[in-house]
Amino acid sequence: MGLFSTVLHIHKKQTVDVIKELRNHLQLDRAFKSFSKIDITNTTFRNVLDNEVYGKKGLFYLVTQPYGDWTTVVELNVNIDNPFYLYDLTNKLSEQLNTYVLSFHLHDDDVLYYNLDKKGESLDGYTSDFQYFHSEPVAKEDILAQRHSPEHFLPILPKSKTVEGLNNILIEGMWSAFYNEKLDEQGCPIDDDEYYVDEQDRFERVGKYLELFSQDEYPFADWYSNFPKLNLDNCYLLRAVK
Repeated sequence: MGLFSTVLHIHKKQTVDVIKELRNHLQLDRAFKSFSKIDITNTTFRNVLDNEVYGKKGLFYLVTQPYGDWTTVVELNVNIDNPFYLYDLTNKLSEQLNTYVLSFHLHDDDVLYYNLDKKGESLDGYTSDFQYFHSEPVAKEDILAQRHSPEHFLPILPKSKTVEGLNNILIEGMWSAFYNEKLDEQGCPIDDDEYYVDEQDRFERVGKYLELFSQDEYPFADWYSNFPKLNLDNCYLLRAVK
């Protein structure tokens, strides 16, 4: 099984505000009744993951300190009946926090998704492989309906970055094959070598390009391997239970 990772980035909001609105949404809209903070540090995180996050019922979200313009929520575990996932909260939190919220989901190392919302309005969405969950070729008009619109990132791009540069990363692989009319009768790229993309690598490159952590690093794609980089002493591990 490949890597699964779901993270949410909030623009220009402090950790305490993110925690407050996250708890409010879970309590008022999702019927969660109990919330607690779990102590976690760079030296204890493996034991905390094993004994708390993976050993008990509930939702477990790690809320980081701000890095640049972004505060990040990492979905560590979803161990509840009738589960929902962090990307389901993108729009509501953007409304509650009155800002941009950007969520990513890496599915089994095979496909990358994002949703960009602002103040309760859905601005843009992305899938790196529009054929992934379909056994039959996706119709052209349905593919075009899934086309991303990265110009919506313009107000939140770092000064040195461009919409074109972001889009160059996003269109690699299936989208490039589609635009170049290089899909076979099954809807897959004719040349696997030319159009193959490592989706974890793409995820990390997008994160670096947007400077969601820094210009040189994006530790959230494979967060488990990169936990010590997050300065866990300054993070908040939230457990929510119904």
